[in-house]
Amino acid sequence: MKQTCRVIGITGGVASGKSTVAQMLVSLGAHIIDADSICHDLLEEREIKNLITERWGNKIEDEDGRISRQILGEIVFSDKRELLALNQIIHPRVIRRIKSEINELAVNGKTTLIVIDAALLVETNLIDLCDTILFVKTNRDNCEKRAQINRIWTLGEIEKRERFQGSVNDKMQNADFIIDNDFSKANTLKQVKDFWKQFKTNFQYGGKNGYNKN
Repeated sequence: MKQTCRVIGITGGVASGKSTVAQMLVSLGAHIIDADSICHDLLEEREIKNLITERWGNKIEDEDGRISRQILGEIVFSDKRELLALNQIIHPRVIRRIKSEINELAVNGKTTLIVIDAALLVETNLIDLCDTILFVKTNRDNCEKRAQINRIWTLGEIEKRERFQGSVNDKMQNADFIIDNDFSKANTLKQVKDFWKQFKTNFQYGGKNGYNKN
């Protein structure tokens, strides 16, 4: 009998807690594909590094000769043209890597439940790979507080970055499920568990086709 991989895509605003929810799903048995980790790996590749330094010069490197994500972020999140240039370098490779990993997981049977954690899930059309879209809802004050603590961001950084992403309200309206991440971690985990139970039940007895093994 053919087995099927089901794919959950996670969306939400900047610093809303998408990765936290993704890790909760992993603890329940899902396999995560983390777009940010893939980007980290790509920045270590010689081809990508050369393309980036050709565009922005050696000032983009840290003292160890690696691409500084902080310096790069300051440049691209201040100018839409610069962000577009970076996306043209990175995004096609990230998307290929994600598709390849999904197909590999579908073939080798390591898991039947996959979570894609990608900040630009909608903007890069990765949403088309997903069976279900989960939106993480968090108010701006909580996002700001968490970003200052966990990412050491200054006030206004979230707003600056969200200008380069799609509408948060549109993402929420198009989601299949909403997780309210404005309260305790225990409260969020309870919602994630409720979603997980419903998700598994829905796809056990019907739903989208998913990724069938060959």
